[in-house]
Amino acid sequence: MSWTAAAMFAWSGIFAFVGVYYAALYIMRREHAEYVSFAGLCGGLCVYSASTAFTIDAVSPADSTFAQCMQHVGVMPATAFFVDFVLRLTEEEHPRIRAAAMGNAGLGVCAVLAGLFFDPAHADPAYDWGRGELTNRAIAEMSAVGMTFVGLGVLFASYGVIVLFRTARGRRDLRGAALLTGVALAGGAWDVLARLLDITPINFSSHAALLPVLGFSYVLVGRFTQIDRQLEDRTQELARSYDYLRVTQQALVKKEQLAAVGELSAVIAHEVRNPLAIIKNAVSGLRRKELRPEDGETLLGILDEETDRLNRLINDLLAYARPISPERGEPVDVRRLVMHAVELAAGGSRDISHIEIELELDNEVDPVEGDEALLRHALINIVDNALQAMPLGGTLTVSCRNTDIDGRPCVAVDFHDTGEGMDTIVRSRARDPFFTTRQTGTGLGLAIVDRVARAHGGLVELESRHGQGTRVSFLVPRDRSSMAPPTS
Repeated sequence: MSWTAAAMFAWSGIFAFVGVYYAALYIMRREHAEYVSFAGLCGGLCVYSASTAFTIDAVSPADSTFAQCMQHVGVMPATAFFVDFVLRLTEEEHPRIRAAAMGNAGLGVCAVLAGLFFDPAHADPAYDWGRGELTNRAIAEMSAVGMTFVGLGVLFASYGVIVLFRTARGRRDLRGAALLTGVALAGGAWDVLARLLDITPINFSSHAALLPVLGFSYVLVGRFTQIDRQLEDRTQELARSYDYLRVTQQALVKKEQLAAVGELSAVIAHEVRNPLAIIKNAVSGLRRKELRPEDGETLLGILDEETDRLNRLINDLLAYARPISPERGEPVDVRRLVMHAVELAAGGSRDISHIEIELELDNEVDPVEGDEALLRHALINIVDNALQAMPLGGTLTVSCRNTDIDGRPCVAVDFHDTGEGMDTIVRSRARDPFFTTRQTGTGLGLAIVDRVARAHGGLVELESRHGQGTRVSFLVPRDRSSMAPPTS
């Protein structure tokens, strides 16, 4: 093997390595289409360089013609991939030129394989076979078909070079690759001139093809480095943003805590001041010497009522503040629990003679595993809210049914009142603690109900429209094997 053939095999190995590397890189990063184009360019040059080595050491016209055919099998796709790679690298949008270059390469390879490029019968008789030195003589005469495809390939490659040089004027990272491509282009022009002058120097284009590949590899490696720097900068920026958000979140949480404390203080102050004022006036009335017995009974009744009011306030605050941990016990009979809760809520000191309560508990419902005291307290709050929503009278309908939550069997208790209802804004805030539209009350009733339901793995559904009443559905799973709240 001659030294020039050995060199061409070495270049072929380099092209193969680079092509496989960037093909694998494209598989990992599909968004970078220029990688597969560059891998195709290197693959074509690999075939071209290996075929050139065989051409150099050819010992017969048939071997030389076959090797020259394989040269064009490599160089035709390499030309098309070169155009595609340059257009993608420079971010030029020329889909028709890209498609035309690929089409010319595909048809050219088919023509080569069909034997339409060369005629082995026209081998140069003056060529010294086995000399081991590549010359620029036409070993086999190229046909008109071959010249057409090669000419079109040269045009497409020239267009790619023009785009590369034009873009390199404004992009410093492409200047080195453009310069090396120009050197390879000059070597190819010299080889064409040498062939026309029928002189036999070393074929420079076969060796100079390595220069653009090295230049483009440098560009792609530079882009890798730039991307790594950008990722590092973004990571640092995200870290700074995270620290800022953490500090901001802590400040917001602190402000929310202060706001909640302020709101709670205002609610407690308002709810406590009024009963205290009434109690003070009642005590002052009881101290009058001329107090009649019937007036004393009235004032004592006022003291009892306002004391109960303060006691309910304290109970609501404690119920909302303390952690809710349902205790396991015997299965709870839901219908009996509902009747007991309604009886307790309706048996208070308020007058509900103008409200009709209908219990539709004929359906058979399954027992649930839960804390009976917590469930009863939640149902009492719902009934109490419904009764307060009908100051002018109405009907409260209570029913039970078996249903499911996220595929888990559960029991639902529905409360439907014909009261004033809620508009969209009030309905969206109904579960918020300390939110109330009434003159009296802490706004903790429905918030406690929601916490009790979620502590049992259930939920509270609320349907209401202004002037059309309200429906509250209290849903609790039958089995407490999973206490996670539902996703809905």
